[in-house]
Amino acid sequence: MIETITIFDVSVYSGYSYIGHCKEFLWNVKSRQSGDFIFKGLVCEYDFEEMMLRKDLFLRTQENKEYVLEDFVITDVSQIGRLQGSAKSIKILDSSFPAIKAFIEDEKIVLSKETQLEAFKAVSDVVHQVKNDAVINGEQTRAVMRTLVDEVLQAPDAIMNLMDIKSFDDYTFTHNVNVSAISLLIGSSMGLAKDELEELATGCMLHDVGKIKIAIDLLNKEGSLSDDEFVELRSHPRQGYDILVKSRGLSEESRLVALQHHEKFQGNGYPANLRGNEITLYSRICSVADVYDALTTDRPYRLAMSPYDAIKILTSGIDRHFDPNVLTAFIRKFSLYPAGSFVRLNDASIALVLRNNPESVIRPVVKLLKDSKGEKYPDRIEINLAESSGLYIVGQASLTDAKIL
Repeated sequence: MIETITIFDVSVYSGYSYIGHCKEFLWNVKSRQSGDFIFKGLVCEYDFEEMMLRKDLFLRTQENKEYVLEDFVITDVSQIGRLQGSAKSIKILDSSFPAIKAFIEDEKIVLSKETQLEAFKAVSDVVHQVKNDAVINGEQTRAVMRTLVDEVLQAPDAIMNLMDIKSFDDYTFTHNVNVSAISLLIGSSMGLAKDELEELATGCMLHDVGKIKIAIDLLNKEGSLSDDEFVELRSHPRQGYDILVKSRGLSEESRLVALQHHEKFQGNGYPANLRGNEITLYSRICSVADVYDALTTDRPYRLAMSPYDAIKILTSGIDRHFDPNVLTAFIRKFSLYPAGSFVRLNDASIALVLRNNPESVIRPVVKLLKDSKGEKYPDRIEINLAESSGLYIVGQASLTDAKIL
């Protein structure tokens, strides 16, 4: 007997993009790992083909209960208003949100699962509020950011495995959480006070809110944009700021992050072509975190880069796009070989980067995983490469190379 789950009055989202609404969603369980679904009475704001650009969909009921439809495939569009397909699973968001975990047992982490979930849902609430022309509850976002700040400050040297919070294929939601976390690590390394870090994290969490007003097909478009499309896309900082101005519980410093995060340190950014210290410090920090996370995340039109390649791109624009002081703080915090990444040493051994050396960005502290013959080390061996003249990094290694999980 096939078990059927029915959800009524569902809003369908994908990141900041509102897909549409359906009167009834049916999920037919085929096995523990998969099932078939039907959207009944589905009315899309855009062509339903836009759904196919995504891997996961988010379903939100009138009672604000949220589900994640994972690895979905559309199989039948023959009947208007009755879209059919299959998916790996459907899960209630609270129970399925992935925890950031360390690569190795007993390693420290930065963000707990509970804090990630609260941050993720805070972004979801913002999307829902703006889509329904409601005023954003900025105090709710600030409250979540206080918890995030506390966790980052408690583990300033911890490993942050950003790839774990990319396990949902929802770029916008996870992107905002990532940018906030990365910005906090940069801000804390620059000596910002706790209240400043809360403002920074809040601004970064909301930095792309203006994209809610941009058409989904434009956000996901492959190839070059027309002049009109280019102008529309570049309007999102101003639209985001206008949304936040109407919202309660937000400081002006937090709001300005939405307006200025695409400005460039040497000018030629948008929307106001600001330069240098005309751009707020929070916005300059967000700019670095925003580009780094975007480069290291899969997009519909581009595969993710490795952290190493992304940092090389960031440093290539140090005198033009980014504040050199902010980028220096970022590199010292993350290094060319970010904490949590695998590297190959000159003796052919494989190691895990644990933490960085501020004075030597190419010589971090590592934990040896496999020796030159490919054998796993039975004991924990840490080496500070800055103090080891005989060992150095010759390149990146993959999770497959390490084979430790």
